[in-house]
Amino acid sequence: MKVNEAISLARKAAGLTQEQLASRVYVTRQAVSRWETGESEPSIDMRKMLAEVLGVPVIDLLDLPDEPACQCCGTPFSVPNMPFGTNADGSENPDFCAWCYDHGTFTSDGLDEIIERNAPFLMQATGYTQEEAVSFMGALYPSLKHWASTANENRSANAKRSKLYVCPDCSNILWSMGSANMSCCGNALVPLVAVSCPEGFATKTYADGCDVVALNSPMTKEDYVTFVAAIGDDLVRIKRLYPQQEALASFFRQGPCTFYACCSNGTLYRL
Repeated sequence: MKVNEAISLARKAAGLTQEQLASRVYVTRQAVSRWETGESEPSIDMRKMLAEVLGVPVIDLLDLPDEPACQCCGTPFSVPNMPFGTNADGSENPDFCAWCYDHGTFTSDGLDEIIERNAPFLMQATGYTQEEAVSFMGALYPSLKHWASTANENRSANAKRSKLYVCPDCSNILWSMGSANMSCCGNALVPLVAVSCPEGFATKTYADGCDVVALNSPMTKEDYVTFVAAIGDDLVRIKRLYPQQEALASFFRQGPCTFYACCSNGTLYRL
């Protein structure tokens, strides 16, 4: 189903007028009207917000082709030279492509890794920016067989499954240990999806029992690091930073951690 039809049907099913929906997602009624007529399309992040407000799965609003696709990376099998994955005995597995599943083993360690790996290909195929491609895959992948089954195997919350959110109005930082419905200032929030940081952006050192993260940021009012997070096996720590402050965060070492830095443009880097 086309996204314009899906929005219109979901809005009517929710008992909302175009004006009511517009007020809940902070756009004009005319914008909703253009979405429903197909004159324009909402951004990927806006589709996530619409899904939250309308109470429908975000996948319903992604305008996906109705054809078989890899249940790990989402790539349609109609793509030229797209091979099936293989089971441990060498037989074909029709659910996964060869790039994701090889002789009974998945080739990526986690969601962040596969999103980072596939973002350039989606950008090339669709013309999306990197931010749009990452946002699209972050919405699609949890609905695919591999990632859904992985989530089902780990329903109990743990720190490694932490998700970070930032309110676009007040810049409040929110954190959940696993999936959650988060909102702030009336905004339905979607979790940030981390990408690899540019070379030379971050330096990590160890001194006096602390992990020290130094960032190459101008720290101006327009361009600065908003926070650094340290996520370990059983704890999460967040250091808030501000413009004109030193781009530095120190965390007392309490076991292995993965570090993240969020910039004022909304990009979350895995350091």
